[in-house]
Amino acid sequence: MDKAIAKSTLERFLAYPIGTSREVLEAFAALPRAIAHFDGEKRDFVYIPGEREDRVLLVAHADTVWDILYEGEKYEQTVKEKGGVYRGKSLSCGIGADDRAGCAMLWLLKDTGHSLLIVDGEEHGQIGSRNIRENYPTLFDELNAHAYAVQLDRREHKNYKVYRLPVSREFISFVERETGYENAGSASRTDIIVLCRDICGVNLSIGYYNEHTEQERLVFDEWYETLTLTERLLSGKQRRFPLVK
Repeated sequence: MDKAIAKSTLERFLAYPIGTSREVLEAFAALPRAIAHFDGEKRDFVYIPGEREDRVLLVAHADTVWDILYEGEKYEQTVKEKGGVYRGKSLSCGIGADDRAGCAMLWLLKDTGHSLLIVDGEEHGQIGSRNIRENYPTLFDELNAHAYAVQLDRREHKNYKVYRLPVSREFISFVERETGYENAGSASRTDIIVLCRDICGVNLSIGYYNEHTEQERLVFDEWYETLTLTERLLSGKQRRFPLVK
């Protein structure tokens, strides 16, 4: 992955308005093959099916904790980079790297042949993912026909979570072998908890810190490391990892 292209794409996504998901979702909705549902009330999502038979599902969320529908206040932010670290110029809110940094990764991986799913409402209970599960059964079945799921929405560096998903030992070994990352435990939850009914899923760290606070920052080299290792992981032949029932 070209570092200059990756950097400019990241900065593009960090520049989107922090208080609304709409522009991020509309960018993905304009891609070929995109299936977009704008159902309102943070239930929106965009799905771009991959073309590979052994496709993996890549997941990120478009909303930030600073969304006007959550806070009732309009926040604005200008993101600046210094010494490879992105921070906000305004001290009233964070930079939305959770999860605009993950959305930027999905954009950069859109030509790998794997599927993309960008959801809204993760920050207030995985609203978009629950909408898919509860109201789009055919699509939900299709998502669970993938080899496995990778969510790019995790703080810090070199760690991963599978939460309380009943993943197999083989999947854990696969993730640790391919990434070198460490298990960060089972606390909290994110979209893969809702989306993974039949397949294993993992959430990888992408280099942001202090999310949900005014001190949020993103370390470019850590973000780029996860991007490049994910690209490498996706380039090979994929095997299916079902959940342990």
